[in-house]
Amino acid sequence: MKNSCLFFLPLLFITYGTSAQAPVKQIPINVVATMPNMPAPYKMKNWKQIGVKQDALLYDFNAKGALLPLIWWDDSHVNTPERSFGLPSYVGSLKQKGSGEYESLPVMGSLLSASLLGIDKSNVNGVDFVGMTKHFYNSANGVNLIMNKGDLKMGHTFWYEIWPGMAFSMLADQYPAKKDLTAIMQANATHWLDVINGLSVNKPFPDFNFTSYNLEQKKGVYNGVWHEPDAAAGLAWLEFAAWKNSKDNKYLKASQACMAFLQDRAVKEGPFYEVMMPYGAYLAIRMNAELGTKYDELKMLNWCFDGNNSDRDGWGVISEKWGDDDVYGLVGQKKEEQYAFAMNTYSHAAALVPIVKYNPAYSKTIGKWLLNLANASRLFYADEHPKNRQTSAVWQGDPEHVISYEGLRKDLDHGNDFAVFKGILTDKGPYAVGDQVKQYRSMTDICTYGSAWVGMLGAIVDTTNVKGILKLNCNATDFYSSRNLPSYLFYNPYATVQSVELRVGDSKTNVYDRVSKKYIAKNVSGNINISIAGDNAVSLVLIPSDLNVYKKGKQLVTGNEVVDYNYSGN
Repeated sequence: MKNSCLFFLPLLFITYGTSAQAPVKQIPINVVATMPNMPAPYKMKNWKQIGVKQDALLYDFNAKGALLPLIWWDDSHVNTPERSFGLPSYVGSLKQKGSGEYESLPVMGSLLSASLLGIDKSNVNGVDFVGMTKHFYNSANGVNLIMNKGDLKMGHTFWYEIWPGMAFSMLADQYPAKKDLTAIMQANATHWLDVINGLSVNKPFPDFNFTSYNLEQKKGVYNGVWHEPDAAAGLAWLEFAAWKNSKDNKYLKASQACMAFLQDRAVKEGPFYEVMMPYGAYLAIRMNAELGTKYDELKMLNWCFDGNNSDRDGWGVISEKWGDDDVYGLVGQKKEEQYAFAMNTYSHAAALVPIVKYNPAYSKTIGKWLLNLANASRLFYADEHPKNRQTSAVWQGDPEHVISYEGLRKDLDHGNDFAVFKGILTDKGPYAVGDQVKQYRSMTDICTYGSAWVGMLGAIVDTTNVKGILKLNCNATDFYSSRNLPSYLFYNPYATVQSVELRVGDSKTNVYDRVSKKYIAKNVSGNINISIAGDNAVSLVLIPSDLNVYKKGKQLVTGNEVVDYNYSGN
């Protein structure tokens, strides 16, 4: 798509070599096994293009039209002498526009999305939007953590208090030259050590069976309604990132202490509350590969999908058809409310697609899930629904429909929350909706808070010459890892062998498949065709042909790069 001259290059069909060991046996995730190989109707949006166009609209100070522009300058200088900026959580928010009450999530989500899509947000006509996120490091009030606003206290809800710091760490990974960001990322991780240690008093590992933590009283907080045990996953990831960046083992020790809490938890006690558990599952698989730990990968992966959670029953990955649409793969409340959310869906994909680099046994199940997820995610957008299946069709400020609704509901029959829309939303569902218009907090349910993260999906998903076979970039959201060797996942949903075109570059390249444990091409350049068996997947690594690849212990490596973490061949 970026290189219009590709069709001039020779097209090669290649299989190469024989396997020195059996192909990796694929491990299913229970919920994914219930999904169709090919979702229907199949309609794949151009996710990269949506992310790029959303960035242009969000950051247009001169945008004209109702409720536009969306962006504003913040000269409050709460935590930094530098100017900052805000974005509303919802288009038409009644309290946030132009104030200091805006959230970090649409700001950092939008910056991360654009950065993953190759847009340098640290220098937009001389303006460093990335550096402005230092506003969210709550130093003036003494909290000394990255929070969801510029002036917040701890003690309300773990995920709102941890996820902004995770997003900030992801953003810092995209701009390693910005040492000011790195310093704040490390300071944030250091202050979270106090929480981890406070929850570990007289225990072998921290106890996260709380809603949050009180920094002043140095103890966990339970609000009497719910617990958020997947805080362990979020902090494990955050501390692991700090360790990878600094090589200071105190962060690794803290990360593994958090993982010990998850490892000790019974299968039936799923801890998934909102957005962080997938990063714990990812970390279990990565640590097992890189560090030789023995975490229960499949237990944690199934927690992320099945919805059987001790405190938030039903939170997981949806596997149903709603109305005439397959909504398989979306993330949200899958049992009672039946409500899928854009931000949760995009971040779920970002967390779990990279796991096939570390354990290719999940290649087929992750590939199948992403095909369903990427197809169904179109339903978060207004142009996929008639006006009587969405709550904010009146707003015309986004004619290309690049900002999504907050979520998707199966119907309006669960409780009375959506009673205000009955009689207006008259077609059968699913419905594109949000939680703000019904609560009279916003003029629309068009949700920058959730839509901002779409660049995660855009950086991962690309189409190929075969309908329904996606090219998934496994490096894009594998933060704080080596991404020098291109890594792609392809899943073939058809019953028959399919030939898929792959651009390997202009230099001579070897193509290794982690699933079959063999090279499928050597000394190739330009475009090649790869053969994928029916209902199967390949996890490919592209290696410059002049690099020496050799076995080191159980790994296949080239220099400091790991090609395959579990290789027993010659």
